[in-house]
Amino acid sequence: MPIKNPATAGEMLCAADRLHFSIPPTHEADYLALLRKTDAACEAILAQPDYKPVPDFDQYPRTNVHLPSASENHLKGWAWRADIGDPVDSSIGKLLSGKTVVFKDTICIADVPLLFGTNAFEDYKPDVDATVVTRVLENGGHILGKAACENFSHGATSSSSPFGPVENPYAKGFTTGGSSSGCGALIGSGAADMGVGGDQGGSIRIPASFCGIVGLKPTFGLVPYTGVLSSDAGTDHVGPMARTVLDTAALLQAIAGYDNIDDRQLGAPKPTDVPKYVDLVLEGRKQGVKGLKIGVLKEGFAMKELAKQVEKVVRQAIKVFEELGAIVEEVSVPTHPLTPSLLHVTNKFASGGTRQGRQVGRRGLYVNDYWDHLLPWTQEKYDKAKYFVTGTAMSSEYGWSKYSTAYGRAMNLSRKMRDEYDAVLEEYDVIIMPTIPQPPRRHIPVGSGPLAWAITGPGATLNTGTSNLTGHPSMTIPVGFAAPMAEDIRSPEDEDIRLPVGMMIVGKYFDEATILKVGDAWEQAVDWKSVQ
Repeated sequence: MPIKNPATAGEMLCAADRLHFSIPPTHEADYLALLRKTDAACEAILAQPDYKPVPDFDQYPRTNVHLPSASENHLKGWAWRADIGDPVDSSIGKLLSGKTVVFKDTICIADVPLLFGTNAFEDYKPDVDATVVTRVLENGGHILGKAACENFSHGATSSSSPFGPVENPYAKGFTTGGSSSGCGALIGSGAADMGVGGDQGGSIRIPASFCGIVGLKPTFGLVPYTGVLSSDAGTDHVGPMARTVLDTAALLQAIAGYDNIDDRQLGAPKPTDVPKYVDLVLEGRKQGVKGLKIGVLKEGFAMKELAKQVEKVVRQAIKVFEELGAIVEEVSVPTHPLTPSLLHVTNKFASGGTRQGRQVGRRGLYVNDYWDHLLPWTQEKYDKAKYFVTGTAMSSEYGWSKYSTAYGRAMNLSRKMRDEYDAVLEEYDVIIMPTIPQPPRRHIPVGSGPLAWAITGPGATLNTGTSNLTGHPSMTIPVGFAAPMAEDIRSPEDEDIRLPVGMMIVGKYFDEATILKVGDAWEQAVDWKSVQ
């Protein structure tokens, strides 16, 4: 068949120039012929219908799909509203019956607009349901809509949504954390029972900690990422967020397991073989944590960013485990302090390329229509994307050209850190540490430049990012309240503000059950809202 849009000599020379490759004049015709073979192959592929899972609109129609008004979005936590699934008062008795669920706005729900936390593009509506959406519906959950997230799902604060800063349910003007900011606000305020967030460096656990809820980043690959917009295939995770450990266990049980699409699910069980996390948590209440060995990570506290009021609350929480009969000892993971540098390189080098549409090396579902909608980038799009995105784009292009092996070395060192964690977990059941070293900070001031965006809320991912790099499961639970940082107190009324503090529990690969049981034991023993 004739090529519809064959390569030109100008396109050939531009491609060569980007490669710093000079084509000998005698070979120009040869290379032009080779590029036209590429044209032919690409046109043949693009002529075929895309191959995607088909949503079940008959069983799960999408109703009441609308952009929420300001009056129903006072925390700015909603991205889009909808009603999908079994009635909340259903008596069928499925795992999630009676539970209302929200999804981070990186997760595809067919026929519900997806914003990806930005107004850099408009009017994108997926035609697939993410696997986690299908599984929530099959298990009786009722979907209320999409929760706001940070611009292109990037950033540990909650200042970059196009709707404005997502407000902390405990104190207006303070961050919910990011990038699953809307999930934290909506669940923490009681607007939804539970949600599915996304996490590449702490984006489930940071907003969960800041909003006083439970957030679990599962073992890498346990929950399928199919139908979720990617940042870095090496650190992408989705997982449950809820107000209690038991609800978190139920949602994890519903969404976990291999889906025959996501190739990151090496070692994940079939859905029929997923542990009955709810039953295991309830059974675990008989024994509690008596006799369990809990390691307190020395490096998890040894950081200059750790606020005294946060350390105090977490240390008090650790004493509860001792009172419950656990064996609590200090442990060390020497590579842990390298986390900020490792996460900087892996996240920026990978996600910068991903946002240019350069997704390769995976055998899974590619959400191609999204990239057709977004690309190419323009100055107007960059202006709307905010500084986490533009800063990452710059770091990625600069880094790959100057430090070409940094990403590979960072991934190898992440594996070293994984091995160090595994060595500790051979002897201990779980490892604990503060989730975030500081309480929620105030929103990034309006008009701030790129550097201010990067340094606001220092240290947020120092502990959370580690398990994204190693792949271990980790969960934050709320363990009390702390006063704001001194520089965030601006009036006498601010001195009365108290903000949630989280404690993070890290466990062995695919041993979410133990993490859940440990978290539930603490939750059953203490009313966290009484701790200051």
